[in-house]
Amino acid sequence: MRSSKRVFRDIFVHAGWATATALTTLVAFGAGKAAAESVLTMHIEEQTSWVQNFNPFDLAGRRQSTMDFIYEPLVIFNAEDGGKPVFRLATDYKFSEDMKSVTYTLRSGVKWSDGQPLTSADVKYTIDLMLKNPALDTVGVGETVASVETPSATEVKINLKAVNSDFPETLADLAVVPEHIWKDVSDPVAFKNEKPVGSGPMTELRRFTPQVYEQCRNPNYWDAASLHVDCLRLPQISGNDQMLAILPEGNMDWIGSFIPQIDKTFVALDADHNGYWQPPAETVAFQMNFKSGNEGNLQAYKDLNFRHAFSLAMDRASMVDIAGFGYPVVNEHATGLPPRFETWRNKSAEGDKDAFMGFDTEKASKILDDAGYKKGADGFRSTPSGKPIAFPIIVPNGWTDWIDAVQIAVEGLRAAGINASVATPEYEQWRKQIIDGSFEVVMNSRADGATPFRGYYQSLSTAYGGRITGAPSRYSNPKLDALFDQYLKATSDDDHKKIFNDIQMLIADDFPVVPVFNGPTWYQFSSKRFIGWVTDKDPIMNPEDHDNNRMRLMHLLRLKPVS
Repeated sequence: MRSSKRVFRDIFVHAGWATATALTTLVAFGAGKAAAESVLTMHIEEQTSWVQNFNPFDLAGRRQSTMDFIYEPLVIFNAEDGGKPVFRLATDYKFSEDMKSVTYTLRSGVKWSDGQPLTSADVKYTIDLMLKNPALDTVGVGETVASVETPSATEVKINLKAVNSDFPETLADLAVVPEHIWKDVSDPVAFKNEKPVGSGPMTELRRFTPQVYEQCRNPNYWDAASLHVDCLRLPQISGNDQMLAILPEGNMDWIGSFIPQIDKTFVALDADHNGYWQPPAETVAFQMNFKSGNEGNLQAYKDLNFRHAFSLAMDRASMVDIAGFGYPVVNEHATGLPPRFETWRNKSAEGDKDAFMGFDTEKASKILDDAGYKKGADGFRSTPSGKPIAFPIIVPNGWTDWIDAVQIAVEGLRAAGINASVATPEYEQWRKQIIDGSFEVVMNSRADGATPFRGYYQSLSTAYGGRITGAPSRYSNPKLDALFDQYLKATSDDDHKKIFNDIQMLIADDFPVVPVFNGPTWYQFSSKRFIGWVTDKDPIMNPEDHDNNRMRLMHLLRLKPVS
């Protein structure tokens, strides 16, 4: 753990003393108002300065409070309840007998935050907007949707290009936007949507500054009876060290951060109210850019020998124990399957296929030697064709645990003669580089769903490559795409599991990404001002407040201010 002097020095360097002081004042000011108004202070992303952007289609630039809180999903699937649907803007959906279309029934009487009715026309408009503008297509409707019909104001019929049994779960990430607002937007890609009109519980921006913004109650929210929080306050926090420094003030309610030695640095500050639950979650892996513009790097990335050597240079145990303070768990399998999907595990895709998941820089060096990767005078290797290899691994500034993990990875790679380094762009720039492909290697996690299929499909299919932050590698394998297609067309659980067994085998053999560990669910809370928090004693949903968890909406609706 960093010493307190180092923590405060980092605040001076990274955030500036003025920013830290302003943050303390703003948060403390909010605590005083909580008696008259239920204001929940939360942390969901790190930035050095807030930019007012609530465009749900801008994955790289949007504020992470845009989805769910401003734009409510049609339906959410609760992975902690067997994938059971939780209906929101929709009250039902049904496949046609031939599985070639899905009809959603919308909740009647729902209004946008400006009072206009939300109808099937808005859903059709949103999907059509994505079909016409691939840059806006955050859910892959371009590959799956043939057309959209509106039989009535509360019915949306989505005609599919082919059978896709996973389509409703994919559409759970759809942000339905109001046609009456967006039809007049000349450039929906660049649109910042600074004053959003939405359908969710928290649509009203009461104030927005570079240091803090407040997102308050939708005056026309259809489920207002379930909402007991008046406003969300989101103070600007630049990274883990700044979070650690402000925790003693006791003003944070809902946190999604890496907190080292959490029992000492967080729980002990207020043992009666501070708590956490951090079960193993998504797989974290190193992903190489298979469309890199650097010829030498690209030759290496596409070579299975290089990927195997890369993996053998990973000291996973140190990443978990030293960088992660023991919170993550080592992922030992070439498939990268998360622990919570144990019942889906294909044992045939393990064993000898996991031979490259250990830590052995001598073996990594031998593989590279045998494959023709020669060392130069500087000790670093070139490709068999003589092209130099050198790449930074990008990780967001302020993510101290991940930065330390990447530094451990770089040490191993350099020991094997691979010229790797660490780069720490700001979080928003990190996301931008992933989306536009201007990176070489990234350590990243992916969003899992109610089954393991979604995480693999959206991170490794050709259709999703580079479209979302969970698919940075731009990996493309026709054999894997064919298996994904088979899975989508299958309708029985048995067939799904058989096909997913084959998916695991192919991934274990081709090793497109380098799994290292399964990070914890980043979730901490204080019950000093609000009750109703999800805990390990009541594990009914993913409790995280991050943007990749749609169930955070339902978590918000559980919360009530302390009377």
